[in-house]
Amino acid sequence: MKEKVIFFTGFPGFIGKRLLEKMVQSHPQARFILLVEERISNQAAQQLETMQISKAEIVLGDITKPHLGMEKAQWDLLSSQVTDVFHLAAIYDLAIPFKPAHKVNVEGTKNIIALCQHTQSLMAFVYFSTCYVAGKSTGTFYEDDLPPVPGFKNHYEATKYEAEQMVRQYLKQIPTIIIRPSIVVGDSLQGETQKFDGPFFGMIMIDRLKKWGIPIPYLGALRAKVNVVPVDFVVNATLAIWQNPKNLGKCYALADPNPIETKELYVETIKQLGARGPLGKVPPHFMEWLLSFKTIRNFLGVPRQILSYFNHDVSFDTTNATNALRESGISCPPLLSYFPKLVEFYQQNKHRKEFYWQP
Repeated sequence: MKEKVIFFTGFPGFIGKRLLEKMVQSHPQARFILLVEERISNQAAQQLETMQISKAEIVLGDITKPHLGMEKAQWDLLSSQVTDVFHLAAIYDLAIPFKPAHKVNVEGTKNIIALCQHTQSLMAFVYFSTCYVAGKSTGTFYEDDLPPVPGFKNHYEATKYEAEQMVRQYLKQIPTIIIRPSIVVGDSLQGETQKFDGPFFGMIMIDRLKKWGIPIPYLGALRAKVNVVPVDFVVNATLAIWQNPKNLGKCYALADPNPIETKELYVETIKQLGARGPLGKVPPHFMEWLLSFKTIRNFLGVPRQILSYFNHDVSFDTTNATNALRESGISCPPLLSYFPKLVEFYQQNKHRKEFYWQP
């Protein structure tokens, strides 16, 4: 059997470094080629050293450029060796303008597809999409299709939708696995994350309001169900799906099949942070108006775009993922079972500026 040579983008990102570490453990004979931009090459090299990973080679490049920013000879050599491609690199910022989002998320994916087409012995292309290609859809959003949607809440969703659309056009030509995580948070054992987003925005907001010494009101409708998954589940599930050739050619929503209501999470966050409330209610339209002011957004520590995720009523079908993972015993843990770990990590690290969203 040919030795695996795995081409990888998205290192040393939050999911990427954890997935790489797990893959090295499970495939000690494999070679890993990590495409890294020059501006973060030192950071990536230091991370590899810290992780004590020796069978990973950093290649300087840029997914937004033809041939991924590499010389043609290097590109040809790469395509003659690679057996698997993992594409995680993307811009995840909900407030990102359209042009940079499109350049990275769409053009970057187009260039990775070109590599897959050029690769001579490709066994699997693992593409990381997101459940939020659902855009403003309501009801149940299924794994097996990418239907037209009634619009998007931000440019991140729109460009990830366009990129997944493009990936799906080559499903019959390229052996592909599409991974759609929902909101990915810290791991379920230590709560460790790389940045405060998702439910951490609620913690930041409640923590700052708590300093006023008044009961915390309900902020907005909070009527949706919040779909959150820990990073260790995403990593373990992705690895299990990839390792079974029967799983090629499908999309897998790595989402919580039993999400809780946002209102329940909000109440639990207030309780965990030792704040008073909830008491009273700020109407959704007034909350949206408040977040239109940069001063208010900066004070609360949240982007304007986050509010729509608290009020958007959509659920994600996980049939493919559940079936693929059944024999492995891997399943998504209930959010409230590990939520105290997330709060604990936030409390221990809330003084560190690098974890916060930057307006």
